[in-house]
Amino acid sequence: MCSDLLMAAALVLMLLAAAVYAEAPAGGEAAPERWSPEKAWEWYNNQPWLVGFNYLPSTAVNDTEMWQKETFDPATIDREFGWARQIGYNSCRVFLQFIVWKADPQGFRKRFEQFLALADKHGLTVMPIFFDDCAFSGKEPYLGKQDDPAPGVHNSGWVPSPGKKVVADRRAWPELEKYVKDLVGAFGRDKRVVIWDLYNEPSTPESPALVESAFRWAREAKPEQPLTTCLFGGGGLPERIAALSDIINIHNYNDLGNVKREIAARKGLGRPLLVSEWMCRGQNSRFESHLPYFRQERIACWNWGLVAGRTQTYYPWGSPQGAPEPKVWHHDVLRKDGTPLDPAEILAIGLETGALEMRELVPTAEPMPVAWHYASDPWPGPDWARPEFNDSKWRQGAAPFGTPDPAHARKPNTPWKAPDIWLRRTVELPDVKGGALFLRVYHDEDVEVYLNGVLAGKAAGFTVGYVLIPVTPEGRAAAKEGKNLLAVHCHQSVGGQYIDVGIMQCEPRSSRRGARSE
Repeated sequence: MCSDLLMAAALVLMLLAAAVYAEAPAGGEAAPERWSPEKAWEWYNNQPWLVGFNYLPSTAVNDTEMWQKETFDPATIDREFGWARQIGYNSCRVFLQFIVWKADPQGFRKRFEQFLALADKHGLTVMPIFFDDCAFSGKEPYLGKQDDPAPGVHNSGWVPSPGKKVVADRRAWPELEKYVKDLVGAFGRDKRVVIWDLYNEPSTPESPALVESAFRWAREAKPEQPLTTCLFGGGGLPERIAALSDIINIHNYNDLGNVKREIAARKGLGRPLLVSEWMCRGQNSRFESHLPYFRQERIACWNWGLVAGRTQTYYPWGSPQGAPEPKVWHHDVLRKDGTPLDPAEILAIGLETGALEMRELVPTAEPMPVAWHYASDPWPGPDWARPEFNDSKWRQGAAPFGTPDPAHARKPNTPWKAPDIWLRRTVELPDVKGGALFLRVYHDEDVEVYLNGVLAGKAAGFTVGYVLIPVTPEGRAAAKEGKNLLAVHCHQSVGGQYIDVGIMQCEPRSSRRGARSE
């Protein structure tokens, strides 16, 4: 992890390299017809905010298995792209495979066309990648049946493209040139392709030369889309890539502070910037923290992974064979049946992309005090949360309930100092058949919320602000149009105490009349 001083030094070197390479002689010059900054910004500003994912269908262990005729799986791609669009994604980044193209160029183009059609069907643009030096499997790419993944191992079947042996053999490069020119020539004016990523993480001794050649070959095919490659490697390669690329492209799996520092440095290059790989929960690269920043800065971004499958990238880097499924997934968002690992992540993506919106059904006390019936110790009995329970002898008070805490801006309207408090309130709900229900809760400490006598949600510990808790399927089933009984129990063991509860509904933005649009 670079210090701010090292980052600044790196930026100076990159700017100097960009200036030198712009006028370098033959053999080291920037590829002809590199876009001007003005053209790059015009293209970028005409795009929507691009929010995408790196994609391999859950049935493929690597890009060879994805693209071979025998294992190409359009039904799975169609289904998983549908899930992606529902979440709010509008783009995907996909790895191509040279050896599959070489074995059957016409068939490969046909399958890529089918892939683009499926992406377009679901409102997704595509960023294809030609070359890749990542080799998690330790093998060169090979045709035919691919090895099954090693249980518990991250990306155990991943192979490079075209493979390190081919990269090192200049006699094979004429075929690499045909590969790039064939696909850019066929799809270089296709609006479904948003940008070409020529080389993922170049890292062999011959990779810098192939980077140079890939840009030259692609430009000679005269695409209408911009060209890019991630800033990667050492020995001046990132600076050279920046001088060749129309759009600046980085990978960053680190926490938000690190991402902000790198993006601040790269902005000095004067070109639009995208993050084509990010999101690693174990390193605090998360949707809830990063997406609001990317949206604020309007930075295009593609997280790693969509559906957990044969690549097993939900396991961490370096996971040993036989490792159990981690409690915290490394990458990926959905399980194979389309259910989310974490509904809160889907909510974060949907709200930031505008695919989802929240509306308040039952207000908390944030805008104004809200009246409840309440009781403190002793326990009011087993039926306290049921609609038919008689709470006429309970006291009445206005939420929030608790003790003052200026450090967290807690200003209760009704004092609560006992270990436990029970709350009851009759609320009006509309028809909630569409969309997901959430409890909006500020709790210190453990809280249980009931709807018409059915547990609708609970959480342990304390918060220092309002959080969303998904309503249980049972609680959702108990909700009805009209009057409903909302009941709350909060237990405090030590320190401050505070409780306030409301209900929100999350739904697709276009699902109801009058929904606002971006």
